[in-house]
Amino acid sequence: MTYNKYTTTKRKFKHLTYEERKLIERWLNEKMPKTQIAKLLGIHRSALYNEIKRGSVVQKRTDLTTYTKYFADVGQRVYEENRKRCRKSYKLSEAVEFIEDVEKEILENKLSPETACGKLKRNKKYSSVVSYKTIYNYIDSDLLKVKNIDLLLKVKIKTKKYRVRKNKRMLGDSIENRPTKINERAEFGHWEIDTIVGIVNSKSVLLTSDERMTRKRFIIKIAGKTASAVNSGLSEIMSRFKGSENVVFKSITSDNGSEFSTLTGAFSGTHIYYAHPYSSFERETNEKQNSLVRRFFKKGTDFDKIGDEAIKRTEKWINCLPRKAFGYITSEEMFAKEIKEICH
Repeated sequence: MTYNKYTTTKRKFKHLTYEERKLIERWLNEKMPKTQIAKLLGIHRSALYNEIKRGSVVQKRTDLTTYTKYFADVGQRVYEENRKRCRKSYKLSEAVEFIEDVEKEILENKLSPETACGKLKRNKKYSSVVSYKTIYNYIDSDLLKVKNIDLLLKVKIKTKKYRVRKNKRMLGDSIENRPTKINERAEFGHWEIDTIVGIVNSKSVLLTSDERMTRKRFIIKIAGKTASAVNSGLSEIMSRFKGSENVVFKSITSDNGSEFSTLTGAFSGTHIYYAHPYSSFERETNEKQNSLVRRFFKKGTDFDKIGDEAIKRTEKWINCLPRKAFGYITSEEMFAKEIKEICH
């Protein structure tokens, strides 16, 4: 191996080889300046000083005085010992059953690694488990059947700056007036709603409604993105709780779309709040769960051709999703508990 002291090629952060350690030992014996040695090897001075410290041992002269001297063999041995301790051994062989079940949950049930791990750990049937961060590391290291392309959110994450624009009129009572107990999800019965539009020429759209505290979601297909269609769809959802509508639906928060413009007059027993224009993040529950719907119905879907059964399956999948916020209990379970208390 030859070294050109005039090279400008940067080293790619590789570990020193045994051959390079032998060169360091030889050049130090020849009294070559350390700065020049580092330059010849293409490493930083501090890396060289650390290597010399690592491979140096105390020697005695004949007059019993001592000095330190660098040996390539010592540096290589210390390096190899450090490498053995630098990472934990893989638990793939210890947690085979758990990891296989996590793969199944991700690939077949479309769960994220974190949700899959949380769900399976509740069973307490595995002798050995790994964390969801370890699962991500295994995926990145290409050790599992799951690939990054299978993790829907990981390939879609984008950074985006939000700003509130004030060139659109507020339709009714502002979200700024919404009580703290609603904002903090401390009380049951407060909802967020929105519509999901498919292909441009499709008449049908999806009306989605989410209870903020339990994250329970209802999805129904309505005749169009109009105020009358929204009111009709919302009335259909409320009718499932006949006699308890004003207890189950204490408030609704929507955006400022024209399809929600008549909510206040149509549902007098329910308080309606409107988010700021262009501020979808103020309805975070609804927006998050709309993204889950998109796993099943991509943008451009013709909802005229989607049957009610397919919509029901999507609704059930979301409501039966283990939630980290609830200790991996589902929204369905949380909602049923609240409804039971109301009924009694």
